[in-house]
Amino acid sequence: MAQKEFIFLYPIPQIINFEIKNHGWHEKGGIEAFRKKYSNALNKCVDQRYRQKGFKINWAIFDDCFVSDAVSIHATDQIIKVGLDFKIHTAEKAYPDQDYILSQLNGAQVVRIVGFHMWDCVEKLARRAHEIGLDVLVDEDLTEFFSWRINDPNFKTGKYPTHNPRKQGSMFKDFMRAREQRPWLWQNY
Repeated sequence: MAQKEFIFLYPIPQIINFEIKNHGWHEKGGIEAFRKKYSNALNKCVDQRYRQKGFKINWAIFDDCFVSDAVSIHATDQIIKVGLDFKIHTAEKAYPDQDYILSQLNGAQVVRIVGFHMWDCVEKLARRAHEIGLDVLVDEDLTEFFSWRINDPNFKTGKYPTHNPRKQGSMFKDFMRAREQRPWLWQNY
């Protein structure tokens, strides 16, 4: 059986708190109510979509950071340091070495990538995983789109994808055009 690895890029307080604050202000009960909703839904998604399906769970963080308390870390999970400080990443627009990150997945053959930000860090890692021949897929629900997705009545914590872009009508072509040269983003819509 192929070794399956799930990797979440940068579930650090600096990013998750920003997401919660920017999307929770309009939530009934405010930011703290949204924090609880966000955390519960995120942890259910990781558990139901990946942990229960035999994926090893990896939390990738910058060397000078820690995992957000919104995340439930299990004893079998792995925390991966990416070889770069968050301060350097943001100040110098530097990125971690993708091969260094992937090398810490211990011989993975199947990789599912989530995190921040889909068209930047997640995209870079997914592209590199594809280039070296891994079976790679990005779960778009669990990127910066998550804060919006959890309010969709069709959102399911145990199923991916839950978004059906075919329902966008004329925008479907544009949605798919952005994925033409990105097999790691192709889903069964």
